[in-house]
Amino acid sequence: MFYLPLLLPLLLEIACIVHAIKTERYIWIFVIFFIPGLGSLAYLAVEVLPEVFRSRRAARFASNARTMADPGRSLRQAERAADMVGSVDSKRALAEEYISRGRYQDAVVLYEGMLVGQFKDDPVLLLGLARAQLLNGDGAGTQASLDALQAADPKFQSGEAHMIYARALELQGKNNEALEEYRRLARYFAGEEAKCRYAMLLQKTGHTDEAREVFSEILKSLNGAPGHYRRAQKEWGNIARAALK
Repeated sequence: MFYLPLLLPLLLEIACIVHAIKTERYIWIFVIFFIPGLGSLAYLAVEVLPEVFRSRRAARFASNARTMADPGRSLRQAERAADMVGSVDSKRALAEEYISRGRYQDAVVLYEGMLVGQFKDDPVLLLGLARAQLLNGDGAGTQASLDALQAADPKFQSGEAHMIYARALELQGKNNEALEEYRRLARYFAGEEAKCRYAMLLQKTGHTDEAREVFSEILKSLNGAPGHYRRAQKEWGNIARAALK
């Protein structure tokens, strides 16, 4: 154990030399061997790491290219798997594929067909059904599915389920109940969506001053936040910005 720090540079050199031999980068063998430590680090920086990143970019590019060339490929694969395997997992994957393509009614039918027998109270399937119903414009059905989920598993906790429930209430015109759900959800929901939907409904129901306060909070959260967070929350930031003009 005490010798491990001393062995690491040697192991790194051996690994780099083996890699150089396998990839026929023979000139690097002399650099690694005659400049211990720095030679290995230079080899990693110049040859190995760029190759790794290029491979990842190439894989993403190839995946995107396949999707553009054959946009129905993933759907056909999901349908084939659901037909041949017939498992709940394969059918759920197909239902999610339907949702990603805007075929919400097809997803609803598929989820309803899975909620039988030992899976009739499955929380994951009930949540999937509720999501599909909401996107299909069925607020009452969404609320009923989530009520069934809560009855089947009272300990089930999900920010997504809470968001779907609040949106289902709003969709039905149950604005006071929806406001209360959004208010509670905004305290812990990751990102700015819950606060933004809460503010939009406040504005819609005539609570203009309160709405502006929440919109301002959203922009305050985004100001100075890391770039990746601002990019992820761009939609809600734009809505808040437009509402405060």
